[in-house]
Amino acid sequence: MKWYSCLNASALDRYAEHLRVAVRTAIDIAGLEPHLVFDGEADRLRAILGHDAPVHIHSRRSGLIGAIEATPETPDWSRSIAAGAFLRLEIPLIETKDEFVLYTDCDVLFARRVELSPLRPRFFAAAPQHEPHEWSQFCSGVLLLNVPAMRAEYEPLMQRARDFLGLPHHYDQEVLNAHFAGRWDHLPLAMHWKPYWGVEWSASIVHFHGPKAKDARRLAAAPPGDDLLGQLYRRDPRGYAHFLRFHDMAARAHEHGERIGPATLAPLRLEAAIDSGGRALRRLWSGLRALAPTAPRRGEPTHRLPPEATCAEVATLENFDERAYLYANPDVAESVRRGCIFSGRAHFARYGRIEGRVQMIPRDILATPANFDAEAYVARNPDVAFLIARGRYSSARAHFERRGRAERRRQLTRP
Repeated sequence: MKWYSCLNASALDRYAEHLRVAVRTAIDIAGLEPHLVFDGEADRLRAILGHDAPVHIHSRRSGLIGAIEATPETPDWSRSIAAGAFLRLEIPLIETKDEFVLYTDCDVLFARRVELSPLRPRFFAAAPQHEPHEWSQFCSGVLLLNVPAMRAEYEPLMQRARDFLGLPHHYDQEVLNAHFAGRWDHLPLAMHWKPYWGVEWSASIVHFHGPKAKDARRLAAAPPGDDLLGQLYRRDPRGYAHFLRFHDMAARAHEHGERIGPATLAPLRLEAAIDSGGRALRRLWSGLRALAPTAPRRGEPTHRLPPEATCAEVATLENFDERAYLYANPDVAESVRRGCIFSGRAHFARYGRIEGRVQMIPRDILATPANFDAEAYVARNPDVAFLIARGRYSSARAHFERRGRAERRRQLTRP
């Protein structure tokens, strides 16, 4: 599969180390064909990467460059950032052969072979921004693109982007979220993992979203502050330590012109397996404990609800939704992540129902025999696409009838 990343000359020095690691791991580990869209001199990019790097470089400026340069800068909006960020919208015009390609920001590393062929998004598939259970907004740092569909949408998308130019902190991600609201598909979390979500054995694409590698080194050496980078780092320093070791290993391999082989990866694989195995055992233990009768505890939840709490509803047996419950109850989500609780549903059945816990009102509709839509079902549940590809189920409908209906799976709401 082709992998695209984009940047401009002004960002090259800041992201050079990450770009080298991304290219090295894309080739050696993920089995991808690298394509870099670069607004600048190709020779300079070649020098940063090493002249023998098997990378396709596409010299191109954003189709919005005239409008970007005519937009006044403010403390909260930069022409340079916009010129680089909007380059990814040009990929459908550059790629003319493949139907689906992978895009990522350059501050990623590929920790496993990337296999996305079972997914066939309507426009693109993406994962959440900060919280792994909150899917109302996606992060544009990793996108599986449907190239012909995005090409057909190019002109209206560019017009939407022009309307957003100059708005505080509004770049490609805000434009894409606004333009494709209700029309994007879900990407498995392992395909867009973030270090502040912790060590994850199955993670294929790891995005240094927020703290970059050099930030993580700095924060590890000194107490993190209360700024956004410090807050993200504090969520899981072990996750940053693990993936920073991965990053540094790939950087050394690039520096010495060595391939990253299984022997090099073995210690990191073992560390991640031990961490994931420990969480699995804790979840199993918590699941067994949940089977024992106990007097339900009473009391008000002590956590602070997210800002969107005005869109909350009391969770009940009839409306329960795992994602919505975990997002509205971050203390429960953290306990599930650490393996102290089997699932949000297990917490709800044992404690949350009595405590009157709330959940965010799900934006997606419950799949039923009457409204079942195979495309919308798979778009919301990408794991089903992989199960079908592996022969476990013959179709999305077969999965729904055998498992999805009992699991109260949802499907995307058609706009």
